[in-house]
Amino acid sequence: MSKKTKNILSCFTLVLIVMIFVTPLLLQAQEIKIINPFKQNSIQGLIEVIVNDILMPVGGVIAVLMIMYAGFLYVTARGNSSKIEKAHQALLWAVIGAAILLGAWVISQAISSTIGQLKA
Repeated sequence: MSKKTKNILSCFTLVLIVMIFVTPLLLQAQEIKIINPFKQNSIQGLIEVIVNDILMPVGGVIAVLMIMYAGFLYVTARGNSSKIEKAHQALLWAVIGAAILLGAWVISQAISSTIGQLKA
């Protein structure tokens, strides 16, 4: 076979594969409905879901991991003052991050309760 014939045959094969596998998927796509992942119809519910279900778990895990990393830095410092200072800074910023995370949760709860009281 010549190179031109191989190219035509490969293009035909590609078109055939698309027609067999992709076209039915596109035709079924008309029946797919998009569902709201937050399942909330208000700003109050949206804020609660974002903070309680996304921000707090992810941020909490990151804060714990950073505190563990700072502890690892303290252990591996072996009395070296510059490494101890680096570990101290890592622990300080990890605690500050955890405090900011907790503050965000407190502020979101305050906003949520205020919105709830305004509705009533």
